[in-house]
Amino acid sequence: MKRIHRLVSLIIIALVAGAVTLYLANFYIMSIQVDAAKANIIVGVITFFGVIFSALYKEISAYYQERSASINRKWDLIFPFIKNHYNPWINSAKSFRSALNTLDPNALNDEVVTRVLYLTAVFYGIRLRFIIKDGGLILLSSDEEEKKVENAYRQIEKNFGWAKDETPRRVSYLQNLFLSKDTPNNPYVLAMFTKGLSRDGTIKESRDKLRLWLTKENIEKLSMTLDDFINCFKASVDKLYTAWSD
Repeated sequence: MKRIHRLVSLIIIALVAGAVTLYLANFYIMSIQVDAAKANIIVGVITFFGVIFSALYKEISAYYQERSASINRKWDLIFPFIKNHYNPWINSAKSFRSALNTLDPNALNDEVVTRVLYLTAVFYGIRLRFIIKDGGLILLSSDEEEKKVENAYRQIEKNFGWAKDETPRRVSYLQNLFLSKDTPNNPYVLAMFTKGLSRDGTIKESRDKLRLWLTKENIEKLSMTLDDFINCFKASVDKLYTAWSD
């Protein structure tokens, strides 16, 4: 039997036993004329209630200790995911969306397209790092929340076929570039990415393909799917805080 069931059962038993004890004690006290006998009954009743309250206190204390330990174990598991993967992934999506929202499809130049390509590398690179380090399984408060976030991510992949059939291969190249150059003490920033363009023909080709893809319609659709992913993921993480703190 779970502890909460034991606690409820103990409370019910205590209430019933307490009521019966008070009834019987009152009956005997009223029927007995000897004060010493009445005092013994009262002492017995007080002792009985002391035992009951002591047992209830110990059970309630054990219940909350067990609950606190369970919550701590959950947070020990999930907090590294939130810190190392979820939050960086959400923030990379925010930066990606922000860059798209400032684009003018009629005035694209190497600088702005390079930034979008860099943010593509960051977004997908963080995803691959999550897979390599911790399996990539999105753990949230329920299967439903996990599926929502996973589906929101798949919509981004579906709506961001910027190099057509070559997209997966070119994305994997960007992911490898990000993971090989991004370190805690030396993050792979836009300046480093831009500098490497002059020596990397594959990246130049990807930039040219991305430039052709960045039409008004494509930008708006991708921005919308990124927005859905951000809102869905953030809401699910907020629910996780609430669900595992109750």
